[in-house]
Amino acid sequence: MPSNRQARRGLPEHNQQSVTQQWLAILSVAVGAFALVTSEFLPVGVLNDVASDLGISAGLAGLMVTLPGIMAALAAPLISVGVGALDRRYLLIGLTLIMIIANTIVAYAVDFNLLLVGRVLLGVSIGGFWATAIALSGRLAPDGMGVAKANSIIMAGVTLATVVGVPVGTWLSGLMGWRMTFLVTALVGIPVLLAQVFLLPRLLPEKAIRISDLPALFINPQARVGLIAVLLIGLAHFAAYTYVAPFFKQNAGFDGPTIGSLLLLYGVAGFMGNIFAGYAANRSVRHTLMLVALMIAVSTALFPHFATGMTGAAMLIALWGFAFGAFPACANIWMFVVAPKDVERGMPLFVAMFQVIIALGSFFGGQVVDHMGTAVLLSLATALVGCGFVTVLVLGRNVSNNLAAQPG
Repeated sequence: MPSNRQARRGLPEHNQQSVTQQWLAILSVAVGAFALVTSEFLPVGVLNDVASDLGISAGLAGLMVTLPGIMAALAAPLISVGVGALDRRYLLIGLTLIMIIANTIVAYAVDFNLLLVGRVLLGVSIGGFWATAIALSGRLAPDGMGVAKANSIIMAGVTLATVVGVPVGTWLSGLMGWRMTFLVTALVGIPVLLAQVFLLPRLLPEKAIRISDLPALFINPQARVGLIAVLLIGLAHFAAYTYVAPFFKQNAGFDGPTIGSLLLLYGVAGFMGNIFAGYAANRSVRHTLMLVALMIAVSTALFPHFATGMTGAAMLIALWGFAFGAFPACANIWMFVVAPKDVERGMPLFVAMFQVIIALGSFFGGQVVDHMGTAVLLSLATALVGCGFVTVLVLGRNVSNNLAAQPG
C-alpha cells in the first residue's frame, strides 16, 4: 500500500480510497449537479414574484434565466484555460462555493442589479463545473463502473433537478417566498461542499489546457460526427420543447394543473431515460444515440396529431422525456468513446456549444411559432432530428464502443 510520502509525490489517490469513498465522491458531484441545475432554472417558477417584489417587468426578470446561460458558455473555456495545471479537485470545490455565494446574494439582493450579479456568478459556476465534472467522471468512477455509468450518475443529478428540484423550489416559493427558496438552495450546497472537500481524490490534469487545445473534439473526425448530430438533435429539441406548454394550452385546451402533471411525467420519464443511457451506451453508444433520435423524431412528428388528447399527450411526452433524458449522457459518452484523450481538453468548448444550442434553439423556436405556428415548428424539429439520425447512421458507422465497455 503506498505510503503518505508516496502520495505526496503525486501518485494517484483514487486507488487509495475505499469503494465507499469512491461512491460518495462521485455522488457528491452528482448532488452538486442537482443543486446547480435547480439554481439555474429556479427563476422559471418565480419570475412573477421577483418582478412584483422588485418592481420590474416580467420580461426584465427573465434576465435571471438568460444571463447564467451566456456566462456559462463563456466561462467553460475561459476557466479551463485560466486555471492551468491546478488540481481539478480544488476547482470543483471552488465552483461549488461560488454557487453557494451566488444563491446567497440573490436571496438577500436589495435591488435587481445586485440580484443579476448573483446570477452572473452562478453562470461562472455552471460553465466551469460542467467543463470539469463531465471530463473527469471516468476518473472519479469506482473500479469496474466504467465511464458510461459514472457519467450517467452525474447526469442523473441534472435530470432529478428537473423532476424534483424546480417543482419543489416553486412550491417553497409559494410557501416561504422566493428569497427563502434561493437561500435553501444555497444551504443544500453546504453539505455538498463539505463532502467534496473530504472525499474528492487528487485530480491533476494530464497537462494544463491551452487555448489551442480547446478545439480538440472539433478536429477529431469521429468526435465531429457526434458534434454535428448533437447540434442537429439539440437544436430541434430545445426549439420544440420550449413551446410544448403553450401547445398544450392553446391546441389541446389543457388547464395549468394538467400541463404541470404532463411536464412532471416528462421529467420522471427523463430520469428513467438517463438510467437507460448509462447501461445501453456501455454496449453501443452509436445505436443508443440513434434510438434517442428516433424516439424524439416520432414524438415531434406525432405531437400535432395525437397530443391534443390526454392519452396521446401523456404517451408522447413520456416518450420524448425518456429520449431526451438519455440524450446528454449519450452525447458525453460518444466523446469518451471516440476521443478519450481529447475529452478533458475539448469538453470546455463542447459545454459552451451546448449552452449556445439551448439559447439558439429557444430563440429560433420562438420565431417559427410566432410567424408559422407550432405545427410547422414540430415538423421542422422532426426534419432536424432526422438529419441527426442520418448523420450517426452514415458518418458514424465506424464508431466502435471499446472504451465505454472498459472500466473508467
